[in-house]
Amino acid sequence: MVDLRHIRHLLAVASHPTVQAAAESLHLTQPALTKSIARFEDELGAKLFDRSGSRLVLTELGERVVARGQDLVRRVRDLEDEVQLWKGLETGEVSIGVDPETELGLLPDVLERFVPRHPHIHLTVHSGQTETLLPSLLTGDLHFLVADAEIAVDHDELEIQFLSPDSIAAALRPGHPLAKDKVPRPDAVRDCPRIGAFTAPRFERWRMESGRSEGRGPVTPSFVCDNYEVLVRLAESSDAIVFGPRTLLEAYAREERLRVMPWPLEGPQVQPALIRMKRKFMSPAAAQLISLFLNGKKWRKRCG
Repeated sequence: MVDLRHIRHLLAVASHPTVQAAAESLHLTQPALTKSIARFEDELGAKLFDRSGSRLVLTELGERVVARGQDLVRRVRDLEDEVQLWKGLETGEVSIGVDPETELGLLPDVLERFVPRHPHIHLTVHSGQTETLLPSLLTGDLHFLVADAEIAVDHDELEIQFLSPDSIAAALRPGHPLAKDKVPRPDAVRDCPRIGAFTAPRFERWRMESGRSEGRGPVTPSFVCDNYEVLVRLAESSDAIVFGPRTLLEAYAREERLRVMPWPLEGPQVQPALIRMKRKFMSPAAAQLISLFLNGKKWRKRCG
């Protein structure tokens, strides 16, 4: 196996007028450099230099090794530079997946903290429900997901870290017929379109149980969409009721686009989680993003 130090020593001798000058450029003594070249020749079993008095002249093989060595050292230097940049979060690629609740909830805050500080990281965000994103995570196309983990818990190869949960709430357009009702009649709610983005199994069970408790059939949504902006625009122009994470709906309420209702909704919580493959090495950029998601509650409190 070729020692890269021998290559560097060979190039130094080949590019300087004397062995002494080459040794000084390498911060070595002349005898040490001469011994290194001799050892390299012994390992190769061939001469790299013809010795003519105090001068060393490259053999034909020596010239070939120098040409190859120059390319090798250049590639190693490029690799070292790339590794240093990678370690410093200056370059690299990260691809993640988020569900609709995370996309408009925690993700914007994370991006505001990450992107300006690391402008040379190529970050790709894929949005969708867990069931559509999970195959890409399992095949390695995504570094990690921040999404509802209910359908992922049976995968032994996945590591799941739960984030801060959020309660569900209902929101209406200002001026909605039910906007003044603290506790609306069940039939009044049923007469309005019910829209949202929840697809996790526990929400389906909740809808079925809610319907049975009222002596009716399952409560089925009128419209399910991954994009909350579409849901909100529909609610603004109709009597539709939007169901979603309280934190997210309150953000729309601050813009005066919706009104979050004080209706008691004894349903399951919105439970985001960070989902990744076990024992998968993460680049510094991906690890930094993971840290921001995991610590989002802490820095959100400090900013608030």
